[in-house]
Amino acid sequence: MKITFALGISGLVLSLAQVCMGADTLTQVTTAQLDRAIPTRAGSNGCASVADQSECAINDNAAKAITNAMAKYNVKQRGEIVALISLMAYESASWQYNTNHFPGRPGQGTRAMLMYNFIHTYAQALYPDKVAGSSANSESTDVLNGVRGLVLNNNDSFGAAFWYLTTVAKEYHGNANKLRSGNIDDFKAYVEGGVHTTWDDQRAQIWKSVDAALY
Repeated sequence: MKITFALGISGLVLSLAQVCMGADTLTQVTTAQLDRAIPTRAGSNGCASVADQSECAINDNAAKAITNAMAKYNVKQRGEIVALISLMAYESASWQYNTNHFPGRPGQGTRAMLMYNFIHTYAQALYPDKVAGSSANSESTDVLNGVRGLVLNNNDSFGAAFWYLTTVAKEYHGNANKLRSGNIDDFKAYVEGGVHTTWDDQRAQIWKSVDAALY
């Protein structure tokens, strides 16, 4: 009787531990979650208010591409996913832009607004038969934009942030001490130390919205 009871308690503890662990991992991001996080892109008319809709994506398309990227790059930790969605939402003005418009830098783009040296490496990894030459910004504007154009489709564009995390800033991926779930300081550290860009209040507000939505 004591053995049976002990085994039962052990099983309960294990089940509870698995539930707690599961709360910090995700296998998909849904349209409903993105609608809560980024309401401006909710519904089929989510880009209606944008003057130039050619680069704009609605949350339904974003959710599918983000879920694909999670599987492709094996990113399952909730803290990492919240961070990457927040980063992309900021850089692309909530999915409005897919290329750099301010100041309009040739070759820069994707929802993560990667600089051209990273765009070149990313495109070369995905399309080695189509990308040759160096990653230097001294290439012609047509060349820079042509390489960028290879990775502007939804899956590659939303996938760029995941590729960057797992390839360029890989010390932040799968690290128990970085990009922890619910930790805005970890996100700030990633923005400044992993992406090497500046932190501001808008980034914080976007992160809080995404963090609240992805449960």
